[in-house]
This record gives sequence, structure tokens and C-alpha cells, in this order.
Amino acid sequence: MASVSVDKLPAAEKEQLAISYAAFVLEGAGADITADSLRAVLTAAGVTVDALLVNAVAKALKGRKVSSFFGSVGGGSGSGSAPAAGGAPAKKEEKKV
Repeated sequence: MASVSVDKLPAAEKEQLAISYAAFVLEGAGADITADSLRAVLTAAGVTVDALLVNAVAKALKGRKVSSFFGSVGGGSGSGSAPAAGGAPAKKEEKKV
């Protein structure tokens, strides 16, 4: 999805993206994630999402961390370095003697 502009996404994918962002916003603010709180964030953002989807996501997130449902997002302070392309460790250069 990252390589596609949001305005080019199908409506269903826009709704899914919007509700996942709303859930992360609520969790980040320390608020309870309910259908009403999700609707409030979506309304404030000017986004319309199908009520069934809002209710289903609220029910699925009850008592769970948002990242356990949607996966983790964004940067952050991860430790270590990223693996080389292809997942293989980078080769160390040999020194000539």
C-alpha cells in the first residue's frame, strides 16, 4: 500500500486504513477503543467508514493491543542494524596483507 497514493486506493482499503489509524491514535492517547471512540476520531478526520466495520474492529480490539491486531507501524527506536538485502548477512571485506 505504501507505493500507492491514498487517493488511488479502492474505497474499502481507504476505510481499513482510516480505521487502523484511528485505533492507533486512540491507543497512543491512552483512550479506550470502542465503536464510539473510533467513530469520533473518524468523524473528526472527516472520514466515513461503514458502521459494520467500525463495530467489528472495536469488538476485535477489545482487551487487545492495537499492534497485536494490525501489526506494528512506523519508525521507532529499534535496536540493531537492518539485514542486508535478501535477508543474508553482509559480507565483511577481507584485508589484504
